Amino acid sequence: MDNEKKNENGDPKRLGDERPGRENTPPPPRNNPPPGKQKSGAPRPTRAGLVWLVVLLVIGALVMLKGVGPEKMLNLSQSEFESLLTKKQIKTANMTGETDRIFTVDGVFLKEPAPEMPVATVPTAAPTAADKAVPADAKKNDGTGRYKTRVIFTEQLNGMLKESGAVIKVDTNNAGFWNILFVGVLPLVVIVGLIYFVTMRQMKMSGRGAMDFGKSKARMIPPDELHVKFDDIAGADEAKEEISEIVEYLKDPLRFQLVGGQIPKGCLLTGDPGTGKTMLAKAVACEAGVPFFSISGSDFVEMFVGVGASRVRDMFEQARKNTPCLIFIDEIDAVGRSRFSGWGGGHDEREQTLNAMLVEMDGLESRAGVIVLAATNRPDVLDPALLRPGRFDRQVVMDLPDITGRRKILDVHVKKIKVDPAIDLDVIARTTPGFSGADLANLCNEAALLAARRNREMVVQDDLEEARDKVSYGTERRSRKITERERRLTAYHEAGHALVALHNEHCTPVHKVTIIPRGQAYLGATFTMPKEDVYTKSKLELEAEMAMTMGGRAAEELVIGDITTGASSDINHLTSIARRMVCIFGMSEKIGPAKCGDFQPHPHVRIDMPQQDPCSPETAREIDLEVRRLVMTAMNEARECLKLHRDELEKLAQALLERETLSIDEINVLLGFTPEATAHDDVPGEAKEIRPTTDAGSVGNSL
Repeated sequence: MDNEKKNENGDPKRLGDERPGRENTPPPPRNNPPPGKQKSGAPRPTRAGLVWLVVLLVIGALVMLKGVGPEKMLNLSQSEFESLLTKKQIKTANMTGETDRIFTVDGVFLKEPAPEMPVATVPTAAPTAADKAVPADAKKNDGTGRYKTRVIFTEQLNGMLKESGAVIKVDTNNAGFWNILFVGVLPLVVIVGLIYFVTMRQMKMSGRGAMDFGKSKARMIPPDELHVKFDDIAGADEAKEEISEIVEYLKDPLRFQLVGGQIPKGCLLTGDPGTGKTMLAKAVACEAGVPFFSISGSDFVEMFVGVGASRVRDMFEQARKNTPCLIFIDEIDAVGRSRFSGWGGGHDEREQTLNAMLVEMDGLESRAGVIVLAATNRPDVLDPALLRPGRFDRQVVMDLPDITGRRKILDVHVKKIKVDPAIDLDVIARTTPGFSGADLANLCNEAALLAARRNREMVVQDDLEEARDKVSYGTERRSRKITERERRLTAYHEAGHALVALHNEHCTPVHKVTIIPRGQAYLGATFTMPKEDVYTKSKLELEAEMAMTMGGRAAEELVIGDITTGASSDINHLTSIARRMVCIFGMSEKIGPAKCGDFQPHPHVRIDMPQQDPCSPETAREIDLEVRRLVMTAMNEARECLKLHRDELEKLAQALLERETLSIDEINVLLGFTPEATAHDDVPGEAKEIRPTTDAGSVGNSL
């Protein structure tokens, strides 16, 4: 299947957002900053921060206008000003003309007479008007003060100014008004405007949010922007055939109405992640040429009660205005979980949303021409009322692709990259059982990245196989430092796994052996790969797999005469197979075909719920003895196989120490085997278990 991610060229938009010039303009991301303006480590300012910023600006403006301290300014009359001029106590005089003869004067005066003033000139009689003008605190010997006065300019005053020695500045352009405007009024206007803008903007946004809170978040995508066809979806022929009836009905509904048939009102797409459920829904809307409303199940859930139900009603109301159309709800299990106790639990807000959805899908109001598609990975937790006929009439299963489907998916994805014409996609399709469409898309992308990293102009077969191993097993950890003793021990351990598999006709064929740490394998791994897709295993195949699993521990005993912790994962895997053979598969003669215990409980059952063991203590003891018998039988079989082929064990281990990784072809050449002797064509492996940590696909060792 193709990748399920939303990577189409068309950009979804809301209903009504169809202004010219915006058809191909993608909306700006909500959370990602534009290039060159990436988020820094500083926290984003909140509303409270903006308020404090405005307060600080106001305080700063007032300080700039009025000064730090409340300095007192003397208001003098003209006679007092002339008296201070006579005593030469005026230091500066800034004269601003109001008219041709009237001036406003301000500046700095000396609180004590100038030192060069003769003592005889200082009045000894009663204080003059100028002395009375100076306050008592100004009599202190603390320097200067500021004054302000309004005078009528005369020739006598002009002479006094010249004789006083004061620094005089005259402004006859009547600039006092502009000084007051720019210095006093304009900053206050700017600050008040800023406060008004911030507060009113927040009020408008909060009001708009309150009005739009119950509106649907569904995005309407026109059919000409859904560049996905049925031909672009490979490996899901049955699903496309089953859902194609909806396309035919949307194109020609009269043909079905004449027969009396009714098209399904809803279709539920289920399957593993990455199988292409979302892409199939887009292909239905594109093939039918109808509007496509897309929304996620989590978009209905909000912190306020009733919002989800309101959005459901608004979404269906918009859909009725654009009939015929499709509504696609992705991950519907977010709101469609069962309302009853048990699996999924309960939630009032989610239940209200689910009730509204149930009514809209099949209620009193008609919704002809509106077809609902939904996708989920967990159909088992959905409410039964949601799955009944009349709501979701049909369930389309998107299963993992088989070998033919994987080949078709690879053909689709290799068209997007430059590949060598000599590549063999059949090998990749055969050696990737259990891969979904998303996995295969990732494989092709990783192969292209590897080719670019190796300075190649196109992808070759080695790049595809390396990308397959990377996606399946993980990246090689060549930087890990391993001692020579552990390296030698790992080589014998993996050689033991491989030899037991090679000499047992019921084992899954060996694919690759390596002593390089990769993925979850701490030291090395032996990978097996089934030849074709099968879905069952026989008792002989399981016993052969158990023997192969213990080949590493048997090699340790045979070579170094001791055992290590490197077989811990092997023992876990071995015990799991043996217990399932006894308790689930009914492959024990003593226990018989009876299920004993529940080893795979449902993942949504509460952990604290009491679990009843259906087995009696006597039966449990028999199970333990039978499991131990199967385990020891597998261990003895592995020992006998390696003792019989000790020379091959040495060859294979030494080759691993030299080359670190050996493919099945290199192993056949080294040991003199023919490919037919090691392929085990008559006994294929299981398709869905191929990873180092799974049951039958491959065996990994770890310390």
